[in-house]
Amino acid sequence: MKLTIYDLDGTLLRRSTYTPFLLFAARRLAPWRLVLAPVWVMLMVAHKAGLIDRTRLKAAGMRLLIGCPRPKRLENVTARFVANRLGDLQPGARAALERDRQEGRIVVIATAAYAFYARHFAAALQVPHLLGSDWQAGTQASPNCYGPEKLARVERWLAEQGEAPETIRFYSDSFADAPLLDHADEPIFVTRNAGKARRAVARGWQVTDFSR
Repeated sequence: MKLTIYDLDGTLLRRSTYTPFLLFAARRLAPWRLVLAPVWVMLMVAHKAGLIDRTRLKAAGMRLLIGCPRPKRLENVTARFVANRLGDLQPGARAALERDRQEGRIVVIATAAYAFYARHFAAALQVPHLLGSDWQAGTQASPNCYGPEKLARVERWLAEQGEAPETIRFYSDSFADAPLLDHADEPIFVTRNAGKARRAVARGWQVTDFSR
C-alpha cells in the first residue's frame, strides 16, 4: 500500500472552512445567533492568547452559533456549504490528486475540520478515507484532530487496516502538522510564502505551491 494523506484547510482548499461554516450555517439555521458573532471573535482572540485550547474553542463555536439543530436540517445546510466552497480547491491540489490516482495510491484526508462536514468535501473530491475531528451536539468534545493527535489518529487508522504502508506521502500547509510531516516518508509543505518555504526546507521537508 502506497499512502497519500492530505490536510484540508489551506492545503487542498485555499482557506480555512470553520468560521465560514459557522456563519453560513447560523444564517440558515438560526439567524438570530449572528448577534453572537462578536462573542466568537472574542473566543478566537482568547485562543490566540493561549487562554482556551483549540478543542474547546471549536466546541464553543458550535454551541454558540449552531446550537442543537435537527440532524436533517444540519445535513442539508452542510451539503450546501460544501457545494459553495468547492471552488476553493487549489489547482495544484487537483493535479496532485489526479497523480495519486494514476499511481494507484490510497488517499486519505486528515483534517482538524469536523468530520460531519469534511466528509462532504472528501466525497466531492472522490477521496475514499477521511479522518476528522468529532462533534455531536450535547456531548463532551473529543480531542481535535490536530498536531500530535492527527499523527495518533493516522496511526490508529493504519493499525485498523492491518497493512503497513510502503510509503506515506503527506501534504500540509501548517507547521502544527510537524509530527505527521516528520513521520512521513515524503513530507511536502504547501505554501507560496518564501519565509515559510525556507523554514520547511530547513526541517528536511519538500515544498510545493498548490496555488498554480
